[in-house]
Amino acid sequence: RSATNARLDDFRKERKLTKDQVDAVRNAIELTRTTLADVRGLKQPEQPDAATFDSANYQKSLKRVLDKYQESLEQLERKKEEHGLNDGDVEVLTTYFDILAEPKDAVRIKSDLRLYNEFIDPAFRLSFGGSEWNEEKIIEIVDRDPTMYVKEIDDDFVGRSIASPGEFFNELNSELVYAIFVSPAQGKVTVAFRGSVNANDWMANTHKLGKMTDLKLPGFTSEEAEPHRKIYGRAHEGFGNYLFEKTQKGPNGSYKSKSEEIMGVLENLFKKGGELERKFPQQKFSLYVTGHSLGGAMSTMFAFRAALDGEFGMVTNVSFASPYCGDQGFRDAFYELEKANKIRHIRFANEEDVVPLIPFVAPDVWNISTPPLEMFKHTGMNVRLYNPHHLLRPKCRLFYPKMGSWVNETRNAVLNNFPMGLSIGVVSKHLCPEYSDRLDGAEEELKKITVESLYERPELTGWDYTRP
Repeated sequence: RSATNARLDDFRKERKLTKDQVDAVRNAIELTRTTLADVRGLKQPEQPDAATFDSANYQKSLKRVLDKYQESLEQLERKKEEHGLNDGDVEVLTTYFDILAEPKDAVRIKSDLRLYNEFIDPAFRLSFGGSEWNEEKIIEIVDRDPTMYVKEIDDDFVGRSIASPGEFFNELNSELVYAIFVSPAQGKVTVAFRGSVNANDWMANTHKLGKMTDLKLPGFTSEEAEPHRKIYGRAHEGFGNYLFEKTQKGPNGSYKSKSEEIMGVLENLFKKGGELERKFPQQKFSLYVTGHSLGGAMSTMFAFRAALDGEFGMVTNVSFASPYCGDQGFRDAFYELEKANKIRHIRFANEEDVVPLIPFVAPDVWNISTPPLEMFKHTGMNVRLYNPHHLLRPKCRLFYPKMGSWVNETRNAVLNNFPMGLSIGVVSKHLCPEYSDRLDGAEEELKKITVESLYERPELTGWDYTRP
């Protein structure tokens, strides 16, 4: 989508078209498709029953849909003439619009990756595991649930796959990218956050050396609502701004934070009489939130936001390679939701992956209202994955920031310090294929445990569930 948006933007500039004019062409193309589908859908029975078949009414209906189809073709021709476009241009635009279309099911995603793989920047493909790895994973998803579909992908402001040097310091040029997936077969709605891929994402990763700010929730909706936001500890300023603060002006004129945009989509899905109940009345759905790298931090912060009101039942957060995102105050607030059975977090981290170990401290020596050094803390059940090819090492180990245990805290501080992540091939240990390889290696051990059983062990967590 990022590469296609860039190509579409280049096409628009070459033809000296405005975004509104491109949208008008898109609407004209879509209208021809809709009306053609109506024509094809209005078929006369092969052997109509003379007693029940109303030939006159059928002919009238057929003429009506054919007239609409003809009108749509004429409208498209007017747009072509108005903007100096030919049939080849329309075919190119149609391809771009198809790739960007929403909603989109798993089969079409798989098709896009195979047909338009050359669109994608090689550096972008490397960051996400390469073309073959991605195709393999998409095929697995299709096999598990061919009915899975993407409800929404938000990349309104995303730039090219890899930002140019001139774009590096423009923090708002490329904003948060997320997608919402619905899997009817598995009864899951999943919010997935994209990891760090371009310069602006890494700016958010290292923003102000990991300086902290108050985590105020819900996210920004309007200036009038600001006094009603509550503080839940402190969080990485770059991450917090990225997800919970005012955005660029969107297509609908709103500056609403990304977190609250996502909440709106989820509420419409889950509410009584909403999309899930209408389309799949016999299925119960649960909410999952996931992400890798920067997306892992976003997933944890958003899962916390989604669990606050309790309207989605249990929220399950599965993060990979997540950097730190909050302080002890945030962890304490997270504990309370875990104890109330509103959220659970499984945090996968590779041994020798440096990203989950940063930023371990937030220096703020110039602000006398806060401590000169604020310590970041991880949340949730940490599954540490080891190289499966090392025969004398475990495949995985489990850690949790046990409440009230200084011994546990000291051990975690040693294991989660920055030098522990320094090794040869540090970049490859952070990428998705390495995580996938280590998960496969630990599969047998991981199958022996469940998330529910882990959270029901007070000797591990340091607390019992809060009972009503």
